[in-house]
Amino acid sequence: MLGFISDLHLDPNENKRTEAFLSLLSNDCIKYEALFILGDLFEYWVGDDDNSPLAIQVKESLKKYSSQGNKIYFIHGNRDFLIGSKFEKDSGVQILKDQHTITHSGRKIMLSHGDVFCTDDHEYQNLKSRIRSKKWVDDFLSQPLNKRIAIAEDMRSKSKDASSNKPENIMDTNNDSIDHCIEHNNLDLLIHGHTHRPEIKKLSNGSMKVVLGSWEDEGWVFEYDHDHFDLKSFSI
Repeated sequence: MLGFISDLHLDPNENKRTEAFLSLLSNDCIKYEALFILGDLFEYWVGDDDNSPLAIQVKESLKKYSSQGNKIYFIHGNRDFLIGSKFEKDSGVQILKDQHTITHSGRKIMLSHGDVFCTDDHEYQNLKSRIRSKKWVDDFLSQPLNKRIAIAEDMRSKSKDASSNKPENIMDTNNDSIDHCIEHNNLDLLIHGHTHRPEIKKLSNGSMKVVLGSWEDEGWVFEYDHDHFDLKSFSI
């Protein structure tokens, strides 16, 4: 069985989600042959030199989980796209590119954070292009750690303000973008997060789309196998 989670938004100032995630790794994940984290594991990530208690605790727990022979994969989200090779080594996770495809139980499955499909939000897509550029990343990572944290906090605040002023449909995935991706790649299943709108949806061509939920008052995990198809929530 495979497990899929996203949008935990682990934050140094909020412990419930972190405790729920560590509990998942220690207990529930034993049944998964692989666990996939589809972005936004952290509320923000300012570089692999982050030595905060949260960063250390999560890396150590992931390393313990992976060192027991468990496979764990990660796709960057919009909040933690700066997670890099040092984090990968320290935690034992394997970083995959966005829109990675796997085949399991005879089905072709694409995995994505999901923001790539929010094509109606032009402001967000323009910002994403700018801050994912090599120049922006190099300039940002050259700043002292405390300054990077301050910049991340400021960007988070501005992002919340901007989101509150946008129509809900603008921030959702574009149906045509989803349909084109599924048809172009001949997918049986698309799994993504980002929008915080959990659902399992059967599309007109017979394919399925699973949207993972964000961890707030509830945690979410999608479990998949040839005879198991379940989007579960649990209190945290």
